[in-house]
Amino acid sequence: MKSCNGLRLRLVAALALLSLCLLYSTSQADIEFSGFQQIEEEQLVGVSTALSFESVEAGETYQAALIADIKPGWHINSAQPYEDWLIPVQLSCDTVAGVTPHDIKYPVGHDVALLDEKMSVYSNRVVVIFAVTLDKDLDDGRHQLPLRFTYQACDDSTCRAPETIETTLEITVGQLGPPTHTDIFAGGEQTEESPMDAAGVVEPENDLQRLVDRYGFWGYFLALGLAFVTGLLLSFSPCTYPMIPITVSIFAGRQHSLGRGFIMSLFYVGSMAVIYGIMGLIVSLVGGVFGAWLASTPVVIGIVVVFVVFSLSMFGLYELQVPMFLRQKLGTTKGGGGIGGAIVLGVVAALVVSPCVGPFVAGILLYIATHGSPIVGFLVLFVFALGLGTLFLIIGTFSSAINSLPRAGEWMESVKKFFGFVLLLMALFFLRTIISPVILAILTSLVLLAFGVFGGGLDRLTAESGMFARLKKFLGFVAFLIGAYLLIGTVLREGLILPPASQWLPTVSQGTSERTEHGIAWVSGLDEGLARAKAEGKPVLIDTWATWCANCRVLEKKTFGHPDVISEAERFMAIRVQLEKADSEITKNFMEHFELKLYSLPTTLLLSSSGQLQMIRQGVISPDDMIAEMRRLK
Repeated sequence: MKSCNGLRLRLVAALALLSLCLLYSTSQADIEFSGFQQIEEEQLVGVSTALSFESVEAGETYQAALIADIKPGWHINSAQPYEDWLIPVQLSCDTVAGVTPHDIKYPVGHDVALLDEKMSVYSNRVVVIFAVTLDKDLDDGRHQLPLRFTYQACDDSTCRAPETIETTLEITVGQLGPPTHTDIFAGGEQTEESPMDAAGVVEPENDLQRLVDRYGFWGYFLALGLAFVTGLLLSFSPCTYPMIPITVSIFAGRQHSLGRGFIMSLFYVGSMAVIYGIMGLIVSLVGGVFGAWLASTPVVIGIVVVFVVFSLSMFGLYELQVPMFLRQKLGTTKGGGGIGGAIVLGVVAALVVSPCVGPFVAGILLYIATHGSPIVGFLVLFVFALGLGTLFLIIGTFSSAINSLPRAGEWMESVKKFFGFVLLLMALFFLRTIISPVILAILTSLVLLAFGVFGGGLDRLTAESGMFARLKKFLGFVAFLIGAYLLIGTVLREGLILPPASQWLPTVSQGTSERTEHGIAWVSGLDEGLARAKAEGKPVLIDTWATWCANCRVLEKKTFGHPDVISEAERFMAIRVQLEKADSEITKNFMEHFELKLYSLPTTLLLSSSGQLQMIRQGVISPDDMIAEMRRLK
């Protein structure tokens, strides 16, 4: 009996000792891996939507808002970060039948310090205002507008991968209801105490507003000047060149003084400009609808087809000209019946020339639609048409000046090819919304390469070659270099032929190159680095990063750039792994290899010389802590 009791006591003591050992080892593991493997990924940003009225009427435009509440201690990049490698906030709106979103306005971010640089971020709450236009025939009832909010979050130590939250804006159509969300809207307008003002003034969402913000009132003159120059250049295009003899025949058919010729030519060109200005006015008034219309995939494809058709005409595959009966009608008009006749002929000429410059005008109309100002819409196309008609103004005033113009010949064919490639690039510009960036980059590079080859970039120059031939070669050669750079870079980066360059080339960021030359000698391949460490019996230091990770750059400069850390790292096999996307194969394999459950950057790992994982540290580590952890491994 005593022996049984003794056996029981020894068994209890053994179990107690085993429990203590397990508790100690677990606590040690918790110290090394605390807060990493057991953390479930949390939602850092919550979004909601608001409409300025409880219910709205069809055929009107109202303000709406997306409200993003950010977890305390975290921030997201603003809509206009200071560095181009950061991922900005973006609100994307789908267009549904009868509901058109437009005029998205982002608040200005506030600055936070990142080492010696500033970052523009949002924290706490951010309100993004946009307009919603409802069609007149929209049925009463409830409608939903799908929204997508993309952001990339960081705190003072770590960064999370970019995320997209999908939500909807609820719209009740019927009789106009009472205003809602008065803390954001006041009768459909912003209040002085609204969160928009708390965050700062509204950021400009179009290039014209940025010019005005930067250069003040002169920004409008810059924008209008660009429109005028564009029209002036197009007046020398092969499509409008045949209109010059017609213009001469109109004003040369009647004897008149120089002054009268100028006045009639001015009314002729002015009437053209008014037609284009009215076109811009109409588009600006229905900007949201026009913008949504251009965002439709079938419409985009139709516009691209038009661009391609006109470009092939420029390459000589077929000829597109003003219809013969119109040319004959205009050409047989003598004098045009005075100023009234000049105005009528100018309107007709505007309609005749429109198809020739239509692809270029479409791009200007898209720009006008995003601005939404009727005055600006009218002026931009009005001034564009003045530039387009400047040559006609000169020819109409000095009818004999046509003899001074260069005759059609080789230079005209070169100009036609140039405009043909420009039209193809504009087609790709519109196509960018419905194809992937990789395909867009490849197609753009092929167009540039073709321009370099067939546009004169590879032509031989002689001592007798004139300025035009030299200019043609220069432009073609530059286009060839850019196209080759873009094509080779895309193929290597995306791994279309070989494995992606990130797997077999050293990382190409500025900081990595600097560290490779003057700091830690990093190995970019995980498998290669681990194999070398095992063969050489070295402990391993692993650093993970991504191009969008701001805190990764802090760790790079502050810690891995420290002289003592660099010195200590000489006895380690240093491996640097780029984990750009959470769902990429490299990231999945990395997390599976080290049994990681949370994708968060930067993450630093230390392995012993036997390959055992000794430390996983998430976030920025101070140089002193990094050195202490590294010295623990012998």
